[in-house]
Amino acid sequence: MMSASVFSEVPDIDSLHIHHLDEVNVNGQALKIVRSSLPLQLFNETEINNLNASTITDVAKHFAGVTVKDYGGIGGLKTVSLRGLGALQTGVSYDGLMMSDIQTGQVDLGQFSIENIAEISLSNGQLSDIFQPSRMFASSGLISFSSKMPEYKPEHSFSGEVVAKVGSLGLINPTINLFDNISKKWGIGLITNGLSANGEYKFAESLNNSGTNQTEKTRINSDIKSLRTELNSIYRITSVEFITLKANQYYSERGLPGPDILYSTFSTDRMLDKDYFAQLHYENKNSNLFQYQISGKANSAFMEFSEVNPAYQDISDNKRIDNYLQHEYYLTSTVQFHPASNLSVSTSVDWIYNHLETHSNSGLSVDASPIRNTVLANLAVKYVTDQLTIAANALYTGTRETTQNGNAAPNRDKISPTLSFSYKLLSEKELRIRSFYKNIFRLPTFSELYFHDLGYVNLLPEITNQFNLGLVYREPYISLFSDIEISLDGYYNLVSDKITILYGMPYSSIRNIGSVEIKGCDATLKFDIPLRNNNKLKFSGNYTFQLAQNKTIGSANLGEQIPYTPFNSGSGSISYLCKKFEGGYNLLFAGKRWNGQNISNNLLKPYIEHSLFAKFKFNKFKLTSEIINLFDSQYEIIKNYPMQGRNYRLTASISL
Repeated sequence: MMSASVFSEVPDIDSLHIHHLDEVNVNGQALKIVRSSLPLQLFNETEINNLNASTITDVAKHFAGVTVKDYGGIGGLKTVSLRGLGALQTGVSYDGLMMSDIQTGQVDLGQFSIENIAEISLSNGQLSDIFQPSRMFASSGLISFSSKMPEYKPEHSFSGEVVAKVGSLGLINPTINLFDNISKKWGIGLITNGLSANGEYKFAESLNNSGTNQTEKTRINSDIKSLRTELNSIYRITSVEFITLKANQYYSERGLPGPDILYSTFSTDRMLDKDYFAQLHYENKNSNLFQYQISGKANSAFMEFSEVNPAYQDISDNKRIDNYLQHEYYLTSTVQFHPASNLSVSTSVDWIYNHLETHSNSGLSVDASPIRNTVLANLAVKYVTDQLTIAANALYTGTRETTQNGNAAPNRDKISPTLSFSYKLLSEKELRIRSFYKNIFRLPTFSELYFHDLGYVNLLPEITNQFNLGLVYREPYISLFSDIEISLDGYYNLVSDKITILYGMPYSSIRNIGSVEIKGCDATLKFDIPLRNNNKLKFSGNYTFQLAQNKTIGSANLGEQIPYTPFNSGSGSISYLCKKFEGGYNLLFAGKRWNGQNISNNLLKPYIEHSLFAKFKFNKFKLTSEIINLFDSQYEIIKNYPMQGRNYRLTASISL
């Protein structure tokens, strides 16, 4: 899907892009951020290229309020949690339609490269634009990214780029990105991205808690081979009516590095992924009064997990093999009305079909083969003036589930409201106060409901109440600075009926016994310093404070910080841009955190990661060199999963 709001006759601030009219630049991205009634952070293609990023996760680390779970290496699982609410409550949108994993609820962002990405944004609560499918309103936060689409250029119909990356950990990463305008109305794009790496890197391990006795070890079983191919096509019926098609396949075979426990780095876990999806989108904005869009998506995802362990004495070759096959079919339609120039009303209806088949040779319980039919219906209204924005919506969620053994989760029906507003405090300045309240719930995943003897079909959905109050300011130019953006948001989140694993003997189980209270603030700052000859310095930074406490009555961790959530975290980026050279410095830091009860044995120490990049351009050729983790910081994001130290990347690309 591709937004065509740049052509729209309807003045929708949420959909503005950068226009060039008579030498005057209207920065649609900046207006979109400052006028959003819900906190929005956004990186465009240029900013993404300056972040030492190779995946969506690398970019997400530079958003305020984000906690990344990274198991290390190139092939390790990478998920994102927003404002302490967990990865399962953070939605992922790709070209306007949601990505999903009904089995675990976690989308591995490490599988997405950034070679074909035009923009990445983070929305707290939901998007401010109400012309969206219902599913876009159904999470506590949203990471969205959009792919580059072919644009019609009369001077030449064909364009593209060939990119080759090599680097530490045995990295070889070629990409071919091609675009062709078959006609003035029809454009097509094809990207193929391959990745191969042995994933081996040195790290230092302390043999005692004081850190005085250290030994060097090598990370093993972190290799990966993957191939992603994607087709994007757009047919422009008119400038405000179009059809888009996306077809995507992803294959990977990788090792899953185990925890580094004293005197042992052994791991035989392997994972094979074969994912396919296709989505079709039609959008019509021919009328100023009435717009509509229709989308459909089909997804098939196969995953095989294998492990060799002498403990599996009853299995051939002591090799456990678990297979998981997911199917999803998704249809959505949205209609938007403009009964008055400042008033928009939208309604959308979504239907989602999910089916999971599992098989294991380890003798565990029989596959439940669950099927879930979900209906989402959303009604939203938005009033916009230059000074005031008010938006509200109510989302209905209904689910019906069946299993082949007859033991299915109960039917669910719930309405979740959201209310937001933004008010311009000064008539001549873009200084706005914004606030939102959102009530939402997270449905249990199929693993939580049906996974062998661990699942529990009577789980209740997790309920989350979100509150936010903040200020956002933009100034095009002050003295030596331009394009200044500042935001400060305080928030309070309360999670009840939290789904928690109860560890026990002989079996563990999953129940709704958790409660979490999260208080925090996010601060962001961006500005440019214009220099002579159209050169410039760009700066961006963010800081997050989170007090995320376990409030579960009777818990041994009552009042303690929840696992893997630092009190303090943030990032910074400085880059210098001129015609033929770009260079910069990036920083990531996270304060102390724990992987369980807040005791010294569970403590994860603070870390700071410094990185440098330099980029040279020669006509159509571009060469980029990167040093990641410049000072070879030894740290862990997940307990006993060491991250790589100093490593290097070299990228060469040529435009076609």
